[in-house]
Formats: sequence, structure tokens, C-alpha cells
Amino acid sequence: MKKRIKVTIADFTALQENLNDPQELALYESANGNTYDAEIEHDGYAIVDVTEEDYIELAPGEYQLMIEEWTDAGRIGDLQLQTKSDPADDTALLYRLVDASGKEQEAPVSLPKQIVELVAKTWFGKNKKPQNEE
Repeated sequence: MKKRIKVTIADFTALQENLNDPQELALYESANGNTYDAEIEHDGYAIVDVTEEDYIELAPGEYQLMIEEWTDAGRIGDLQLQTKSDPADDTALLYRLVDASGKEQEAPVSLPKQIVELVAKTWFGKNKKPQNEE
């Protein structure tokens, strides 16, 4: 399934050690900071077609999932909760509340994606079954 991602490679050291071809490394360097549609594999790696002939494979820490437009995330009372990627921070999401006409009722708030993930795990994660004491 294709998802929108932004290449966010902070450190090229590991890539330089693993790639023997300078042209292949140049593909990663030129893709860094750009947004693409990518296939996300079951192991979290992203496959990006950089050109018609060339592709790169990104580890989970080398890209961020992106939501470029306001997207409905749910309702809170009479208001719609919307979210999108924070253009000022690739690791954060913006949230806002709008009324039925689309008028903003609460200004956007930026939250780190890691906080959103931790809260989701806390509220909706499955509890481990307690070990039976013998």
C-alpha cells in the first residue's frame, strides 16, 4: 500500500558504510528532505521510486509518514477533530477543531508523533495477561 512519506535521513554514516556505489549514495542524498509516495513493507521499510529506473529503500528511522491536508480524525461533541503533518516539524502532527461549516473553533496544536503513539498505546493497547503464580 502506498503512503506519503518524507525522507528524513539525519546521519549518512551507516549508508556510506553499506553502499559501495557513490551513485547509489547520491540517490539517498538527493531524496533527503523530499516527499514521495512509497510502498511500506510489513517490516516498516519504505521503497521509494526516485526515478523510473532507480529506487531507494529506507529504514523506519529514515522517513516520516506525512498527512499533507487536513484530515478528519473523529468527532468531539458537535466539533470535528482534524489532523495533518506539522510543516514546521516532520516529527509532529497538528490537531484542530472545526465546526460543521469548517470554521476553526480551536487553533491548531502541534504534538510530537511519539506522544500521540504513546497515548494511543496506553488507551488502546492490549494488556498483557498476568502470570499465574504457582
